[in-house]
Amino acid sequence: MEKLMETNSTHMKPAEVAKFLGVSLRTLSRWHALRIGPARCKVGRTVLYRKNAIEKWLVQNETSPTRKFTND
Repeated sequence: MEKLMETNSTHMKPAEVAKFLGVSLRTLSRWHALRIGPARCKVGRTVLYRKNAIEKWLVQNETSPTRKFTND
């Protein structure tokens, strides 16, 4: 996965977010409709995602392994 903060822009368009997350634009739209995706905003008809909102959403959706390997 490429690093999120490579450019100086603080926002990303849906196509950029979908590519970064490895999902389709349709999936990104569905996540928004279900209120399970990253936060977004609209400026007129333009949908934008704040880069730090995407990072926050990724952190909130991290999971830890339920089991750990031990050397016995």
